Amino acid sequence: MSKFPFIFSLFTTLFGYSQNQESEPTFYSEISKKVASKAYYKLKFGNPSEIVVNDTIFMANSETWIEKNTYTFKSDFEMLVKKYRDNEFIADEIIKLDSNKRILNYEGNLKYEGGKRYITKVNYQYFKGKKIKEKINDSGETYMRYTVAYDSINNPTLIEHTIVGPDKTRIQNINYDYSNNHFILMDFNYQGRLEEEIKGNINSDYILDKNENGDITKMYWILTDKTEPFIHEMNYEYDEKGNWIKLVKNVISPDGTIKPYHRTYREIKYKN
Repeated sequence: MSKFPFIFSLFTTLFGYSQNQESEPTFYSEISKKVASKAYYKLKFGNPSEIVVNDTIFMANSETWIEKNTYTFKSDFEMLVKKYRDNEFIADEIIKLDSNKRILNYEGNLKYEGGKRYITKVNYQYFKGKKIKEKINDSGETYMRYTVAYDSINNPTLIEHTIVGPDKTRIQNINYDYSNNHFILMDFNYQGRLEEEIKGNINSDYILDKNENGDITKMYWILTDKTEPFIHEMNYEYDEKGNWIKLVKNVISPDGTIKPYHRTYREIKYKN
């Protein structure tokens, strides 16, 4: 058994943020989406025609990524996305949304390692306490299915990765002890053998403060020990409609050291 160290958690979180939409869900990516979503195309107010996002990401290994995403809205339920990393074009995407701005259908022309490009198609289904994500081949058939189950406070409890056809399934099972702020992650391989068991911290009351716009300005990182808390601080600037256009995130370590985390700018064009 091993305890998941913060620095690796932070790196995993940052790396997970920057992956493309076809990446498989894990416990850490699902937790990250919950506490620090990168769905920068979502607005509280107004009807956008285009949103340009420039994001500087400071990695735990001192590497810095510069990302630029352009979201062009064909309608309220469909958008075209172009993604760049360090000025290199990496993805061209078509995304269809539901009324809650959740992704229903995804098609991406993505650049993978080695410079090759592939078309990836993904469909989503949402149920109470469950999400199903399916990767689709050129014939329109599902070849990989991801099922995520959530508890009543929307933390993942079970993640299944199924290779459709042979129906071989890999499982992550997560058990929480909220009274003591702990979790245990058990990772089983496709043969059903327990490959790894990880103990870590989980704080369900991680939010410390919000501003008058209802945005989080200070929070514990959800996977850190409260006795040695790593705290995220967020500062915002807003446009005349009340949507943020600048978001600065810093991480404060237990010894008081402040490190940059994200610098994000949004240019928002409205339809009306």
